[in-house]
Amino acid sequence: MATSFNRLRALVRRFRGRQIAVVGDLMLDRFIRGSVSRISPEAPVPVLEVNQPETQHPGGAGNVAANLAALTARAMIFGVVGKDAAGRALRQELSRRKIVARGVLDDPGRPTTEKIRVIAGHQHLVRFDREAAVPVSPEVERRLLGQLERALPRLDGVILSDYDKGVLTEAVLTRLLTLAARHEVPVFMDLKKARPLEGELRLLLVNQRRAEEVSGVAITTEKSLELVGRHLMARFRCQTLVITRGGAGMWVRDRDQAQRFEAVRAGRPWEVFDVTGAGDTVMATLTLALVSGAPSGDAARLANAAAGVVVGRLGTAVCSPQELLSALAVSRASKT
Repeated sequence: MATSFNRLRALVRRFRGRQIAVVGDLMLDRFIRGSVSRISPEAPVPVLEVNQPETQHPGGAGNVAANLAALTARAMIFGVVGKDAAGRALRQELSRRKIVARGVLDDPGRPTTEKIRVIAGHQHLVRFDREAAVPVSPEVERRLLGQLERALPRLDGVILSDYDKGVLTEAVLTRLLTLAARHEVPVFMDLKKARPLEGELRLLLVNQRRAEEVSGVAITTEKSLELVGRHLMARFRCQTLVITRGGAGMWVRDRDQAQRFEAVRAGRPWEVFDVTGAGDTVMATLTLALVSGAPSGDAARLANAAAGVVVGRLGTAVCSPQELLSALAVSRASKT
């Protein structure tokens, strides 16, 4: 067990300086927090007394990049924001986290996507979305691909972060996969929407609900899980498939074997406050582990531990190398 932990610790140290690009849908996550002690006399709704400063964080593709940066990688982000206050705020948040944002383009024809969450204590009351989920224009596609083509020779990997807001159009995906193959840069994708892909993925990440929707098969047994896995691997031409299963951990299939990994809790089992962005943490950790030379099993162990850290926090969160190693140590101790 000590040998395994030492191997994973050495792997985490190799994350530093890895150059990873995240391409996809940028968002600004905003959080309004307070407490509720009464119901409004105007309507049967709670009255939130705002007693904390509003906070904001990069969301969507930005949260993947923030997780990469927190894990000591050199994160680069490629996407689109509006020429508005939210876009300026998002650029500031990216800069604060030392995320390279030269590939973030202003598009005056669309607003910056915002997700505004209202929270009382640990209770998520409501979310407001401001967005225009339409494909970017051919001119924006051309500019975005130009930025990516210049960056690709320096990259260790590319993550596609698709929230179906319009950045990852068919033209962008097709050209990007062609360019990545030409430069021998591995591509990793977090599947939110089934799209035709003309190219091979190093890894496909998908949650169980989405895997069932895309395959048309309910996962109820080990046999059905294997059936879904084989379907997705063939359809999306991925070398490795990871299906996240919430409290059941994750299922990992390479072309020659399948493995299961139990969920890791960094704290007490009841300290699961919020799963906002946990998939982004998993995506960032898997990518860094694989480009650092890890086998898929070790990559999954690290990603499980990182997810256990962020679900114990409220709102968009990231995991540092120190927190990741601490979570691994807790998991190791619980099994001895």
